[in-house]
This record gives sequence, structure tokens and C-alpha cells, in this order.
Amino acid sequence: MSKMASLEDLLNNVIQKVLEEIKSNVDQSFNESKKIVEHAYNDTFNSYSVKVNELLSKYQEEIEGEKAKLDVENKRLISSEKNFWIQKVFDEVKNKIGLFIDSESYQKGLENIISRESKNGSIIFCNSGDVNKVKTILNKLKIKAEVKEQNLLGGIRIEYPDQGLVRDYSLDLILNQVFESEKPRIAQILFGEE
Repeated sequence: MSKMASLEDLLNNVIQKVLEEIKSNVDQSFNESKKIVEHAYNDTFNSYSVKVNELLSKYQEEIEGEKAKLDVENKRLISSEKNFWIQKVFDEVKNKIGLFIDSESYQKGLENIISRESKNGSIIFCNSGDVNKVKTILNKLKIKAEVKEQNLLGGIRIEYPDQGLVRDYSLDLILNQVFESEKPRIAQILFGEE
């Protein structure tokens, strides 16, 4: 029996050593497999991280571009809306010009310009409503000038054919010049801008 026991012990020892060697090989294979998987995971993670970051940067640039386009479009729309309302003010002033044209100061202004600037042979352009006023002033001042109707808000344009010169005293020109210089003030009043 002791030979049997020793054979059994020997067999157990050999099995134990083989099992330990197999376990060691399995552990070593597992650790190497784990390293391979971790390395592959890290490579894949890094690769996809770079791709994700590139996509994020690309999309962020696209978003910034779209935001810039929207900002420009917004500013254009706001500017257009402001210009619309400023133009409304201008149109309203033009509509009220008739009250001024009917005033005595307008009549005196026409007479002053004609007496100062007109001479025999000149051509005076005015709106249809002022033709008789201008003719009356010319007769009063004894100036022989031709009067022609032109589409003007008011005021006159005087042409000197012999000199090829035109002087513009039309309300159209004056109103446009005044309005252009006053646009910032009108915008400030309407929109609170400086």
C-alpha cells in the first residue's frame, strides 16, 4: 500500500504541477490577451477621440459660420427696418410740405430768390402750383424770364442758358440735404441710438 500511496502522491504531485503550469500559462495568456485588448481599446479610443474632436471642431466652425451669417442677416433686417421708419418720417415731412408752400414766408422766400438770382433770359423751373406765383413775382420785378413747369415739391431751379449754369433752390434738394444731415438725430429719436 505504501507503494500505491506513493504512486498516488506522485500522480497528485504531477497533476498539481501540470495544473499549476496550465494555470500559470492561462494567467500569462490572459494577461497578454488583456494587454492586447487594452492596447487595441486605447488605439481605437484614441483614433475615435481624434475623429470625434475633428467632427466637433468642424461642426463648431459650421455653427459659428451660421451664427455669423445670422448676425449679418439680423443686422441687415434691423437696418432695413430702421431705414423703413426713417423713410416714413421723410415721407411724412414731404406730405406736410404743402402747408409750408401755402405760407406767406414761402412766397417771400421765392420773391427773395428770384430778385437775387434771376435775370433776363433765365429759365425758372417750378411746380405747377407755383407757376402763377413765379410769373407774378417776375412781372412785379420786371424780369423777363421763361417759366417752365417741373415736377418739384416746391421752390425753384434757375437755368442760365447763356452760361450753361443751373442753380437749384428746390425744396426737393433742400429737404434731401437737411434730411441726410438729420438722419442720425432722427434715428436717435426713433430708436434711442447715439
